[in-house]
Amino acid sequence: MEFNILFWLMTKHIIADYYMQYPWMFKHKGTYGHLGGVAHSVWHGILTNIVLLYFTDPITAAMLGTLDALIHYHIDYTKSKAWLKYQVTPSDQKYWIIHGTDQLAHGMTYFLIVHLLAHGHV
Repeated sequence: MEFNILFWLMTKHIIADYYMQYPWMFKHKGTYGHLGGVAHSVWHGILTNIVLLYFTDPITAAMLGTLDALIHYHIDYTKSKAWLKYQVTPSDQKYWIIHGTDQLAHGMTYFLIVHLLAHGHV
């Protein structure tokens, strides 16, 4: 079961983070509380909730979707602040190091969610 959850969370991630993230969502992620970054993270939480509804009860799915949204927001905010601090662009190696670390952190969030479900912590 855990592999299936991870598979669907990672699939959800590419949809929400790449296919359905629009300029109005990512332009101001370095501004804490800006609607774009909040909307992007809430979208992640909604999709996580939908995925988890196939594996757990609605309350647990909603709680973990909310957890994902909160963690996702802060990971993205931190990434954006780092990009601004170092004034990097996609042509800089440090940009990709920051971006890759951001993606790893999102993946680790999904491992946390699976761990919480697998060990009955929610």
